[in-house]
Order: sequence, then C-alpha cells, then structure tokens
Amino acid sequence: MKKIVITSFIIAGLTAALNAYNPPVNGENFLELSSPKTLTESASVAGGPLFSAGPDSLIANPALTAGEQRVNLNVGYTALLSENDINNAKFGSAFQAGILIPTKWYVYSAYVNGTFVPFTEMNLSNSINIKGGLSKEVTEKLDVGLGVNTGFIFGTGMDWGLSANLGFVYNMGNLAFMKDFRVAASVLNLGKNYSSVNLNGIYTSAENPALCGMFPMLGTLKAGASATLLSTDVVKLGAALDLTAPGFQNVIFDAGIKFALKDMLVLSISEKINLRESIAGIANYIPSVGLSFTFNFDVKNSAYLERNGWSESEMRISAAYKKMYNTVNAISGGLDLILGMQDSTPPEINLWLDEPEDEE
Repeated sequence: MKKIVITSFIIAGLTAALNAYNPPVNGENFLELSSPKTLTESASVAGGPLFSAGPDSLIANPALTAGEQRVNLNVGYTALLSENDINNAKFGSAFQAGILIPTKWYVYSAYVNGTFVPFTEMNLSNSINIKGGLSKEVTEKLDVGLGVNTGFIFGTGMDWGLSANLGFVYNMGNLAFMKDFRVAASVLNLGKNYSSVNLNGIYTSAENPALCGMFPMLGTLKAGASATLLSTDVVKLGAALDLTAPGFQNVIFDAGIKFALKDMLVLSISEKINLRESIAGIANYIPSVGLSFTFNFDVKNSAYLERNGWSESEMRISAAYKKMYNTVNAISGGLDLILGMQDSTPPEINLWLDEPEDEE
C-alpha cells in the first residue's frame, strides 16, 4: 500500500510539472534572436554545419570555444517587425556583444544580450542577460566547458536569474563519407531562471488566459552532431542536427546546412521545430536564411597591433532573415573581428641528430 501511495504522488508530481510547462512564445530560444549566426544556426550545440565558435557559442555549449586561438570581438543586432494589425506594438529589437580571449591554459568568453520584444504574438518583455564561460581542450578530441548566466527582466513585472551551464564536444574525425564529425551535449540553466513575470504562455487564448511559467527551462538538455559532407579547395558543405529537451517537458528539433565558397562567402539555412508550439498551433515552418562574408585586412603603422600579432586580422560581416510565427519578421546583422591570422603551419622541430655536418 505504501509503494502505491508513493508511486501515486510521483505520478501526480510529474503530471503537475508537465501541465505547468508554459513558457512564453519563443521563451526557450529568446537569446537566439540577437545575431545572424544564432538565427540561422539555431545556436548549434556542436558548433554548426561548418564549425565556427565565438562568444555567442555560450548560448548553446560553453565547450565550443576551447579550440579557439585568436581574440574574437562580436556584435549583433536584430530588428523585429510585427505584421499583426490588432497589435499596437509593431517594433522590437535584440542586440548582443561579446569577447573571446584564449590563454595558455583556458579560453575565456563573455557575452551580453538585450532583448526587447513587446508583441502580443511573441511577448518576451525586456531583459538584459549576461554570460561568462571557461573552456579547455582536455585531449585532441575532447573539449569541455563551464558557463555562468545572470540577468534581469522588466516591463511586465521584474525578476532575476542566476544559473550555470555545462558542456562537452567530441571530435570523432572522419566517419564514412563525413569529415570532422562532432558530437556534443550540454546541460543549461542549472539554477534560478525567469518566472515572476506577467507574460502569457504558449497555451494562452482569449477564452483561457494563462500566464507563463519558468523560462528558459531549468535543466535544459541539448545534444547534437555536425559534420562536413563535402570539402574541396573551392567549396564546402556541412550539416548539423540538434535536439533540445527543456526540462524533459518539450522537444525542439534544429536542422541546418551551410555552403561555403572559398571559405569566404557562406550561405546558411536552418529549420526549427518546437513540438509544444506546434501542438499549440503557433509554429512557423519557414526556414531561416543567412549570408556572411569573411575578408582579411592589414593595419599599418601600429606598434601595438604588431606587438600582439594583430596587424593582419579577419573580419566577418553577416546578415540573416527569419519569418517567425506568421506575423513577425526578424532582420539581423552582425560583425565579428578576429584578431590575428590562423596558424595553420605546425612548428618545424629538428633534432640534433638531423643537423647537417659542418663543412670542412
């Protein structure tokens, strides 16, 4: 009898938790709004179809930055436009800025995000969110990372958050026809997240208004894989697939492809399917599209840049478009400044036995 009672309580608790899951529309992914990369790659846990990492990688997996060798400065901005005729609020926005600094022992990253979305159909209120991360290469194939989140939300009630993220990336190398095959996983939002705000959840309606619960969800598990499918001196093609389980109460699928021409011009296309939002009838299945261009530049007559090896660097400009929830258009632009050039030539080491004999 005692076991039956305990089992009943457990089932009731799980049922209550499932019924309590009601984040605002896009509440699980609101940090992905602020840059072209996160809009089109859906913050891939494995680094995207053709691996790339920067300060905004902290959104999905703090381990992604472990292999970076150069300082990365990142900014992004997204304008959100509503087509809803009955909505007085027609304009929203999101921005981000971040920095990545590699050192001998660890790679440090910091990221700040601002999201200001007042739409009836996707009301995320106003929030400022800050992330910090630490990552390290454990072996040639395994990277690990730890991140910390904090922030506050205001406009329709006020609340604050403080949580942690854990993650890893494992590079399996070549697998069948796939190159650079990576698997990765992370556990996000381990702590206090936003909850005490007067926002409608995904299950609200005019007949049944329902305020949202916690978002993003405590203990969000992300897992995924990505690989290069085609690689030549001219073109590259990659693909990525992610699965996200927010508190094991929802399932979100992300799939993306990326096409690169001479590693300079890159086209990204991705699709996101949020199971709960699909069931609620508010999902949109139009894929997002992004384009980026990377170029090298030299800065002359700067002793400071030359001393740090930054006189020759890279810059990446990017843009993206995503149709959201039938009535919201996201138009995004971003800039990455990557200081220095990638060292692709390994050091040449000569043993004394290999040294040529002195000529007589």
